[in-house]
Amino acid sequence: MTDSTQLFPPFAEEMLPGGGHRSFVLKRGQLLRLTDIRGGANVSLTLLNANEKTERLNLPDSLKCQHTAKLTRGHCLYSDMGRVLAAITADTCGWSDSIGGVLCAAEVAEKYGQGRYQELRNGFYRNGTDNLLVELGKWGLGLSDLLMTLNLFSKVSVDDD
Repeated sequence: MTDSTQLFPPFAEEMLPGGGHRSFVLKRGQLLRLTDIRGGANVSLTLLNANEKTERLNLPDSLKCQHTAKLTRGHCLYSDMGRVLAAITADTCGWSDSIGGVLCAAEVAEKYGQGRYQELRNGFYRNGTDNLLVELGKWGLGLSDLLMTLNLFSKVSVDDD
């Protein structure tokens, strides 16, 4: 979406393919439901205040003020100004990864090998950084605005090693 006045329509349903991306304004009181219908999905979520785009998701504060390392149902996602940007009202995964970040093009190439969309089509691996930058660009934002992402459907455990 290029017009910041457009809103995600109520009761809309949209399927995103692997590597797909989408951005929209979610108004107070609206509910966003994300469903992993095939298993193995990852949704990299970044949040900004639509009225003041310099106010963004702050994961360290979201974890610290709720005394948890695992964001799940009942937890809020706080901005760097201490305001609630969103709340997690349901979670069938158990928690979402708040520390892993997203892969860049070089990391994807290292993990999956080199390839171009022209040859690989649906087998082409997209990287999260570029996808997020495409969506941020639609709102007049860029690389310096890409700070923190919460990876939904991704459960990362941290141990002593």
